[in-house]
Amino acid sequence: MPRKLSLILPLLLVVLLTGCATSKDDANPAANQPASSGDPVSVTNCQRDVTIDAPAQRIVSMNGHVTDVLIRMGLTDRIVGTAYPDNEPPAEFAEEWARIPELSKEFPSMEQILDVEPDLVIGGMTSAFDEKAGRSRDAFAEHGIATFMFSEYCSEGAFDVAMVTEDIRQIGALTDVEDAAAQLADSVSGDMDHISSAVADAPPVPTFIYDSGTDEPLTVGGVGVGQLIVSSAGGENVFADRDRPYASASWEQVAERAPEAIIIMDYGDNTAEQKIAFLKDHPLMRTTPAAKNDRFVVVQLSDFFEGPRMVDATRTVASFLHPDADL
Repeated sequence: MPRKLSLILPLLLVVLLTGCATSKDDANPAANQPASSGDPVSVTNCQRDVTIDAPAQRIVSMNGHVTDVLIRMGLTDRIVGTAYPDNEPPAEFAEEWARIPELSKEFPSMEQILDVEPDLVIGGMTSAFDEKAGRSRDAFAEHGIATFMFSEYCSEGAFDVAMVTEDIRQIGALTDVEDAAAQLADSVSGDMDHISSAVADAPPVPTFIYDSGTDEPLTVGGVGVGQLIVSSAGGENVFADRDRPYASASWEQVAERAPEAIIIMDYGDNTAEQKIAFLKDHPLMRTTPAAKNDRFVVVQLSDFFEGPRMVDATRTVASFLHPDADL
């Protein structure tokens, strides 16, 4: 082999290997983050000061939508346990999701959580930190474990996109992946702004969100992610006067408020088709403009939680309510 060629080939091999390594890191938004500094980190979450001695390395996720956020931030390998696997993971994250140990089909006990030695436990709703079940945030603090709860269930007044992105950024601070968190937060904010701007000039459509229930319906109230999705999509939640994320109503009240569109939450044993058939056959609901005009749109429950997937729900609802909007 000529001397020049023998010198060039090793150099080409180094370049190729370097290129492969770079592309692998680019696929993981946390891979290019600086190494953990080991310094204490403090944030204020749900009116509580949360301090962790060093960026979290062992995380327990108490809800599927929390797990989804962590995976998108490149934190899969730090999740030592998850619970409530009721969210079908997006196809692009299915393999990563499958690698995470499942502690429980519902909320794990305190003992199950302590067994995996977490330094941070993140819950997506109040019930994740149920005091009666021995899982209060104070109880975790007594064990030296930091906790974080998504803001939907502790917000005072209206819940907005800024609260969602702030939660993402704060988790980024607690895990030392601020760049990945900022990228995800900006993506959510930008997408939601684009959708709401596209329907801003259209008249809001009176909308009823049907979660479940036959004797009385469970619906979405005027605070929380559900309300944010409907309002951002150009809808007017007919139960926006309820001061909680979810609330019960009566069929008489629904009929009186005359929704022109109905969002069907798709989950559980009753299919979306069964829910629609029930509403069409209900003596009060079939009098509503929505039922008369067959205006039903189906949204996966997993897309109605705080996090990036709420963008999909918002776009689906906006496209249905305002089909001419440039989404």
